[in-house]
Amino acid sequence: MKKLLFPLGLAIGLCLSLLGACTTFTSIDSFESADRYLQQQLLPKIQVDSQLVSDSSSYNVVIPPLLDSAPNPNTFPLYGAKPDQNPNTVYIEIYSSAEKANGERSDERWLVDVAEKFNQQRQTLPSGKVIQVGIRNIPSGLAAQVLATKKGQPAGYTPATTMWLELLKAEGLSLQEITPALVPNQAIIAVQPQVYKELAQGGEVTFDRLIDAILSGKIQVGYSNPYIGSSSLNFLYTLLWRAAGHHQDGKPLTIAELESPQVNSTFSTFQKQITLTTPTYLDLKQIWIREPQKFPAIIMAYQSYVTLKKQPGFEKLAYIPFGVPENSPLVGFDWNSASERTALEKFAAFATSAPMQQLAKHQGHEQTQYLQSSKFPSIPSGEVLKAVQAFWKQRKDGASTVYMELIVDTSGSMEQNQRLKAVQEALRFASKQINRGNQIGLITFSDRPTRRIELAPFNELEQKRLFAAIEQLQPDGGTALYDGLAIGLADLMAKRKTDPNGRFYVLLLTDGERTHGLELTQIQDVIKHSGVRVYPIAYGEVNQQELEAIATIREGSVYKGTPEKVQVLLKDLFQTNL
Repeated sequence: MKKLLFPLGLAIGLCLSLLGACTTFTSIDSFESADRYLQQQLLPKIQVDSQLVSDSSSYNVVIPPLLDSAPNPNTFPLYGAKPDQNPNTVYIEIYSSAEKANGERSDERWLVDVAEKFNQQRQTLPSGKVIQVGIRNIPSGLAAQVLATKKGQPAGYTPATTMWLELLKAEGLSLQEITPALVPNQAIIAVQPQVYKELAQGGEVTFDRLIDAILSGKIQVGYSNPYIGSSSLNFLYTLLWRAAGHHQDGKPLTIAELESPQVNSTFSTFQKQITLTTPTYLDLKQIWIREPQKFPAIIMAYQSYVTLKKQPGFEKLAYIPFGVPENSPLVGFDWNSASERTALEKFAAFATSAPMQQLAKHQGHEQTQYLQSSKFPSIPSGEVLKAVQAFWKQRKDGASTVYMELIVDTSGSMEQNQRLKAVQEALRFASKQINRGNQIGLITFSDRPTRRIELAPFNELEQKRLFAAIEQLQPDGGTALYDGLAIGLADLMAKRKTDPNGRFYVLLLTDGERTHGLELTQIQDVIKHSGVRVYPIAYGEVNQQELEAIATIREGSVYKGTPEKVQVLLKDLFQTNL
């Protein structure tokens, strides 16, 4: 009897005539094979409900005024001292950018270390009261939003760059400078050594040479949200400032120049080279650590670059500096008491002392040659920076349409701690961030998935439809997690067939482990070859290992949500991707 040999990678059909059945084993190694497997093997196993919102129901929805969705500052980590009712203590809280205030990471906690050492000294005011300092870890852009809306009133604020101070001035806040610089830092583009070597063949590797290589399609870049991250805002302004020709005359960018053909053309070309955009560059950094070959280059802070080089696989990483310095200015506010201002001044003097600056150097804060050169772009006004952010948001998608499926857990556990109610409110607020023309769909899952909104170009009617669908959601049943994901992938893959140049995303929010339907092993190869990027949101007692596996398949990260933070999280993800 001869053996039958099949070429590797082809589907092998084994017909079991005695059982009267035929089973097909398929190798999934392409979009086409993933789509075929999804349609033929997985979807027939899934029972899908439909509760689509009709046009007539949507017309009657009234969208209320959506108040500003700045985060609650108390949901962010607080290090050092805590608020104290002791009348012999003066407590000051400082909002600090994340790269120097993350107490959970040894390479991002300089200001936390400084505060702890300062508090141990128990320095006093002339009144004899003891000064104690708390450091609140909030990304610069989010802290600026909190301050602009006065949801929080700390004694001090130290963003990475003075650009955020200009934005706050444009919002009418009166700032009191304590020190123009707490610690040295700068924005850079970190590049893989082979990329740097190729650039160096043409001479000195400058920012201009790197930008030219990006714009000519030779290098792709990882980027982050300029509404939140300092280095990304710094880069965006520097790119547009350069496109307007101001690297030759040194003048600041104007709002009118954002409408010029040259500026628009440069930005459009740059956006085509973006590999991935995340809320913060620290997200990019963690993805890069997990997958060293993922990015040819990313935009980040020099301090993080120094510590990244200590990771295996990054020892030969190179960088090119750009933009205005990121030297962490410290300011107070007009709501401060005289005692609080004096306490801030004493803390700033301690932080800028030689021992604390030496400590900073150990964590990557260095007074580099670039920072000593004084050849920086002109600092723009807050009005210009607001226009620059809006310019990015309106034009970031270029000629591409973004398609996103929202796949939301409505199982019975979502009733706990008002989890579902918080998600509903978050989706309403986040809808403000969707660019017109992009397409958004909504699928929920409990015992089985339910289609709520089909993918369609976003406009006022679709926003009303989203509000109506959100209002209908009720927590009940189990968790058919991967059934919901399969339905969402099928819809997006169908769109990809008609629009191969689109961008395709799934936002998958769950608060528990899968209890019904498909398992991850049945769908993970489909995810891999779908062309769809999946953003898992862990919203409770989840199977973290499985969500991490989903994120890794499509070069992403798992985002952690809580009822207190989900509004800000969804806003950031919508702002970045939609």
